[in-house]
Amino acid sequence: MREPISVQATDTTNAVPRPTEPPRFRPRERFLRVSSFFLGVVIHIYIWDILLARFAIFRWYAQRTMLRRWVSIARRFRMMAVELGGMQIKLGQFLSSRADIIPDVVRRELTGLQDEVPPAPAGHVLEVILEELGAPPSEIFRSFETDCVAAASLGQVHYAVLHDGREVAVKVQRPWIDKIIEVDLSAVTWVVRLIKNYPPIRRRADLEALLAEFARVLVQELDYVQEARSAATFRQNFANYPGIYIPEPIFELTTRRVLVMERISGIKITDLHTLDQLGVSRVELADRLNNCYLKQFFIDGFFHADPHPGNLFVRVETALAPVQPSPPVTSVSRNGHLSMDAVDAGLPIDNPPDEVSAGTPFTLIFVDFGMVGRLPPQTMEIMRQGVLGLATNDADRILNCLEQLNMILPGADRRAIRAAIETMLRYSFNRTVRELTNLDVEAIMAETKDLIYDLPFQIPQDLLYLGRALSMVAGLATEICPDINLFQELRPFARAMLAQEQRNGNWVEKLQQELSELGQILIGLPRQMDAYYRAANRGELQTRSDLSRLERSMKRVERATDRLMGGMLATGLFLGGVQLRTRGLEREANRAWWAAVAAIVWALWPRNERW
Repeated sequence: MREPISVQATDTTNAVPRPTEPPRFRPRERFLRVSSFFLGVVIHIYIWDILLARFAIFRWYAQRTMLRRWVSIARRFRMMAVELGGMQIKLGQFLSSRADIIPDVVRRELTGLQDEVPPAPAGHVLEVILEELGAPPSEIFRSFETDCVAAASLGQVHYAVLHDGREVAVKVQRPWIDKIIEVDLSAVTWVVRLIKNYPPIRRRADLEALLAEFARVLVQELDYVQEARSAATFRQNFANYPGIYIPEPIFELTTRRVLVMERISGIKITDLHTLDQLGVSRVELADRLNNCYLKQFFIDGFFHADPHPGNLFVRVETALAPVQPSPPVTSVSRNGHLSMDAVDAGLPIDNPPDEVSAGTPFTLIFVDFGMVGRLPPQTMEIMRQGVLGLATNDADRILNCLEQLNMILPGADRRAIRAAIETMLRYSFNRTVRELTNLDVEAIMAETKDLIYDLPFQIPQDLLYLGRALSMVAGLATEICPDINLFQELRPFARAMLAQEQRNGNWVEKLQQELSELGQILIGLPRQMDAYYRAANRGELQTRSDLSRLERSMKRVERATDRLMGGMLATGLFLGGVQLRTRGLEREANRAWWAAVAAIVWALWPRNERW
């Protein structure tokens, strides 16, 4: 550890050095830079991955160069993000953690964003502390390191020591960060307004609502008092789990722009080489991370929504013995409903899987609680049913969960979705992550092609950060241990829930609930029947048939016929031009050839119909 630089109380004038050059902030230039980059990416996707992909003659080249093109885009984005900071850093960190879907060569271009963020001048940091805490750092801390130890998208961290000897980490917001976030959101909003009416996007997501939710959480992240409260809640939720640790916030020294927390030390969770050398089991680490988030998602309803590698550390406890399994805890249900206390106790967060020998004892440490998510009890109950469906290979239960979460568009073919879920489970159930990377994608797409054409799914606004956290945790678990079996990880949680349901099931209450729902249906049935017969007498009954598959097949036949006709016309015009040229009619030959080119373009030009 570097020697801390002490700031003496007697030298208050020099304790707040001024930066040699004030930070520059040019809103108009930033807006144009950010918006033009994202607009360029949208145009690139449309031209290369949508338009050219429709032409067989260009499709092979677009697919062959896809990886190289996206590496170039990722490199340009990383350079822009490092230079501008702000929201781009968070987006890059999110993408860099998606090891499950982002190719490694692309992800490596973005991984540096977790460490390459340039720090703000020390003078700004000390000025913010003076403004927020009402005193220079020398009066608040025994010593204060002016060198930044970690720089993030919204703030940066400095180490310090309080007068009572406690070592702390001081997080200070970056200069102009409020205005930077405002400009970045304006730029992305402008791009969203351009693409939101594209039919495949408009059908599946309200981009403006999703962006509004993202902006709300991002602005909330700028309030460090709220972040300290979130950290305290996580400390309470994991108080009984010694394998998980959350630093303690110092509330008396925390304001909206300055956060003081207990200082912790650890190894970055993705520094796998160091963890391997120290004997930490990768399987055990991935298992603890996964179970920790199962507890947050399905029991606490309060989760850490930014699990990128810069916010997760591992502290090796070499002086401790391997953790022993905790004794089971029993709990009585409340009012006949499932009590999550016993399920919580049944989660093996601190214990290694049965088939894995315990490695070096370690503690998983969470930092940065600015981005958190909350789930209402009803949503958690629906999600728990979905987990049971995954753990038991039950397609109907998963489908019901998706419907109750409003993730399926109205009017979607339920049978097709159920068949697609069964297909995915057949290919992926009980497989490790490494095995999942070798799936026969072409076979899956062949079996689910009709559903892929329709894509009857949408992204609910209230599940935006849940999906983000789920995907990031999946990416981290994949990177830490490609051999982890996520289905196997779900089973202890599912078994605990099923056992609790069977042990504490209140059949009387369930029967009363079913009878109540049946009574509501019977009460409304006469009115519905009366409306039906009235419509029948007026001749207003309508029938609806799902002809989408037949319609797509007819359009393909029509398209193939158009191409055949265009090809025959172009061939005739070309041969006619050759005949005209041999007879010396050069002008007429050129016209015939240009007409042949026009026929080819007409034949290959993509129509508006959906394939």
